[in-house]
Amino acid sequence: MSSTTMTTTFAFRRSIHRIATRPTFSAGIRWSSYVGDVRCPAGGGVGTRNAGERDRHGPHERLLVLGSGVAGCAAALTAARHGIPVTVLHAGSRRDDCNSYWAQGGIIYRNYRLRHEGIDGQTTTLVDTPRSLVDDIRVASGYLPPLARAEDLEEGRYTPDDVLLRERNAKPGFRCPTTGITWNEDAAWKLAVEGPSRIRQLLLGRRDGGEGEERGCVVPFDRTAEEDALSLCLEASHAAPRIIHRADCTGKAITTHITRAAAAHPLIEFVGDSVVADLLYDESSSSSSSSSSPLVIGARVLDKTTRRLSDRYAVHGLVLASGGLAGIYRHSTNPAGFNALGSSVGLALRLERSLVGGASPSRIASDLEYVQFHPTALCLPDEPRFLLTEALRGEGAILRDADGRAFARDYHPRGELAPRDVVARAVFCEGQKAEGGGHNAFLDVTHRDPAWLKGRFPSVHEHLTSRAAPLDFSKEWIPVVPAAHYTCGGVTTDLDGRATTVGGGTGTNDGGWVRNLYAAGEAARTGLHGGNRLASTSLLEGLVFGSSAGETAAGAVEDNADEVAEAAAEARSAIERRLSRSGCGSSETDSSVVGGVDGDEEAVREATVLLSHLKSIMWDNVGVVRTPSKLSAAVSDLAAIREEADRLWEDRRGSAGVEAVALRDAAYAGLAVAEAALANRVSGGAHYIVLEEEEGEEKNDSRKEMESDDEDEGLVVARG
Repeated sequence: MSSTTMTTTFAFRRSIHRIATRPTFSAGIRWSSYVGDVRCPAGGGVGTRNAGERDRHGPHERLLVLGSGVAGCAAALTAARHGIPVTVLHAGSRRDDCNSYWAQGGIIYRNYRLRHEGIDGQTTTLVDTPRSLVDDIRVASGYLPPLARAEDLEEGRYTPDDVLLRERNAKPGFRCPTTGITWNEDAAWKLAVEGPSRIRQLLLGRRDGGEGEERGCVVPFDRTAEEDALSLCLEASHAAPRIIHRADCTGKAITTHITRAAAAHPLIEFVGDSVVADLLYDESSSSSSSSSSPLVIGARVLDKTTRRLSDRYAVHGLVLASGGLAGIYRHSTNPAGFNALGSSVGLALRLERSLVGGASPSRIASDLEYVQFHPTALCLPDEPRFLLTEALRGEGAILRDADGRAFARDYHPRGELAPRDVVARAVFCEGQKAEGGGHNAFLDVTHRDPAWLKGRFPSVHEHLTSRAAPLDFSKEWIPVVPAAHYTCGGVTTDLDGRATTVGGGTGTNDGGWVRNLYAAGEAARTGLHGGNRLASTSLLEGLVFGSSAGETAAGAVEDNADEVAEAAAEARSAIERRLSRSGCGSSETDSSVVGGVDGDEEAVREATVLLSHLKSIMWDNVGVVRTPSKLSAAVSDLAAIREEADRLWEDRRGSAGVEAVALRDAAYAGLAVAEAALANRVSGGAHYIVLEEEEGEEKNDSRKEMESDDEDEGLVVARG
């Protein structure tokens, strides 16, 4: 986007931030590179070819999906659409017990009506183009160079011919020489080009050009009273209002409808209270004498209610979609429980360790140091850190100190609408100035109409007023503090959702796909976010890349269909060999029981205490502002906790319950985050490290950050 266009856009944003949208072109999308499109909507039939394979080879003729959020359901629905049976494993007893449920702000769509008037006063051009979104993602990510692609692209499918970076054996993306951040422009283009069509395909109904009725999923997004069109809002660091939403509970609305649609599909089953303890792989394909890359064939699953362990096999592999790891911090916007404790990353790291004895740094996960801290979590003594959505600042909320001074513009020209990492550090630094045990960072939205506020943000209003000492955000400033929120890194994947290794190290000579293993959503590192996530990208990321993972696993992507089919055939043989050795006929059962014991309360208590200690270490030493000495101490302490977690699991197994699995995941993920942060001495995005020789200077002026020479970048470039 040119500086002229951006300037004009910002000038108009306040007046048009709730402009309606309705696409004026055909909602259809041509997936020209896709094959085998066996459509099976809810209540429909089963593709003949896949149904025959399922009957012939037994119940393990399926895809396993770990996680029931937006990414997991998108993967399940798209795989099932191509005739592949899917089992969705989720840790909670309810299908909608997932992090997607708690997303407040909204999901990026597209503003088809906002136009920029040309010099002649007659011609107009769309302000909100795919390129505009890609550039907003770039700016927020911490990647400073301009876009590599000069031209814009039309909506549709991001094809292999569009890909800018074709090197397969490295972490996908371009590295910024200043911030050290590796950002994958291809992932951003894929999101921008495919996003609107995916939303129409999976979430919108016919009146908005969508296909939701066919799939049993029409989300009731907010609409404008005047035109009965989708209502759009503006959020921080977006150049245009392009966010569709359902009040301030968009995640709840989307999750409720998409899980219901998936559960109604005849090829999809949900299995609750199921926690994956380890990934299963074919030892023969992963031996030192084998030239093949590792082959995942299933998962070892703990039933939370019975503490029974069983092996669940899957010919079509497994999709890691259980969310991120922000829950391993003492203060987090993520709800308490098993979710957000790094299960997907932990599983991938343990698989890697089993194959090669561990690698430092990991080759199967990357960018783990970039943990995003949300700037505005409710800060009240002895209460969880409730998220105060980004949309509040998009609607005009102001950050103030205890004296009433608005401080956000001291840190960045865009003030409250600056990238999240900048705003989070601003709130953190102002909070450090509190005197006498008081608080020094507040969110003020009292200048907006009270009735409108409570209607626009009912979840926030309900939470604040349901306390023993109610708060009224239409009349009072709300105390805020940063809290761990989102994982920008994760299991490294390509654009099709396939988990990959960087430069070898897992039985391969030159890196590549970990066969039959996929990842999507917050669990994955596509390079989309670089060092910092743009607001409201998470739900769309889950939808776009979850769908790609499901289609790839189903063999529906022409470019890698043969490779996927070969992996499935090898997995089928490996599973049959395993079941034969265990005495189970391949058509008799999908799993072999490996344990089922009474609970060990002592082990549960030990795991709980260790997890609490781990969260304190992460918050104190691997938090908003980091130093090498604190990171080094964290690595040492977390390595010891990981050793204890492994010992506890090896000694007690299922008897230690879900608490032991949670500790093990958090220990592997937390140590990997600390190691990645310690290895990266260049601040950028959500990773902000102060070298010891700079600490004195930093304390004297906590706001001292160097800004980019290009003011239009809107980024703070860190020292180092």
